[in-house]
Amino acid sequence: MIITITMNPSLDLNYITETFSSGKHNRVPAPVKSIGGKGINAGRTSSLLGSNVTLFGFLGGDWGNFVRKTLQSEELFNLEMIEVDEETRSAITIMHDNDTHTEIVEAGPHISDEKIEQLLEDLKIFCKQNNVTVISINGSVNNPNNTVYIQMIKYIRENISKTIPILLDISGDKLKTLLSQQEYLPDFIKPNIHEYAELINKSINSKNELLKNLDFEKFKGIKNILISCGGEGGIAKIDNTIYDITISKIEIVSTTGSGDSSVGGFAYGLDKHLDTTDCLKYAMACGMSNAQFAGTGMIDTEKVEDFYKDIMIKKIN
Repeated sequence: MIITITMNPSLDLNYITETFSSGKHNRVPAPVKSIGGKGINAGRTSSLLGSNVTLFGFLGGDWGNFVRKTLQSEELFNLEMIEVDEETRSAITIMHDNDTHTEIVEAGPHISDEKIEQLLEDLKIFCKQNNVTVISINGSVNNPNNTVYIQMIKYIRENISKTIPILLDISGDKLKTLLSQQEYLPDFIKPNIHEYAELINKSINSKNELLKNLDFEKFKGIKNILISCGGEGGIAKIDNTIYDITISKIEIVSTTGSGDSSVGGFAYGLDKHLDTTDCLKYAMACGMSNAQFAGTGMIDTEKVEDFYKDIMIKKIN
C-alpha cells in the first residue's frame, strides 16, 4: 500500500484561454475543476495504475468538506484526513498564450505543530495495521517551522520504519533546510530544472545547461533524484549512477500536476517492486500523460504504457 501525505490539499480551477491580459477584463471559458494538492495528485496517479492508496492530510471548512466528498466519490483511495479549523485553499491556473501558465495559489490553512503530531500518530497506528510499501510526503505546509519535514522523516524512521521508502516532493526554503543536514533524508526527491537551479544558485534553462552544471554534493545521502526538464525529459541520479532520460514529443493541454503525477508513477513502481530505471520510466510517462489533461493528477493508463515503451534511459559519465 502507498500512503501519500498531502500537506496542503486544494480545489483546483484550471482556465484555458488563447490570451490573457494582466490588468484587464478577461472573459474565459468555464474552468476545469478538480481536487488537487501534490499528494492527492500523486495518489490518484498511483491508484489509477493499480496500487492500493491511502491519502493522509488536512482538510477544513466548506471547501474541505467538498474536497472530502469529491475524493470519496472517485472511489480510488482510502481517506485518513485530519480536520483543521481554517478553510482548505483553492488554486487557480490560467493556461494562455502558447503554453504560458499563470498561477494564483492561496497559502492554505495554518497547520499547527500539534496537528502535524496528530497526523504522525495516526500514521504510526495505520502502518502497524497495514502493509505499507511507500510513504510520500507532498507539498508545502503553511507552518513557519522550516524543519518540519526533517521532524516528520525523523518520526517515521524512529517510530514507524527504518526501511520504508520515503518520497518527498517539496521546494523552497524548507527543502534547503532539509538538505543542510544529513541525518534525516528522504529516499527520493523530484525537483524540476528551475527548482534544481535555485538550489545550487545558478541560472539553468535547458538540459544541456543542466548537464554542464550537475552538482549532487548538496544532495549527498539521497539515493534517488529525478530532475524533470519538461519536454526535454530529465536527468536522474540513482545511487552513484547518472541517467539521461529522453521522452517523445507530445501535445500539451496543461502541465499543472505533471510533476505530482511523476511522483505517483515512481511510487507505483516501488510498490510493484520494479527496477529503479522502470520506476523512472513510469514517473516520466505519468507526467506526460497528465500534461494531456486539463485537470490535475489525471492520467490515461493506456497512454502511460505507450509512453513508457518509448522512453529512453542511458547512463552518462
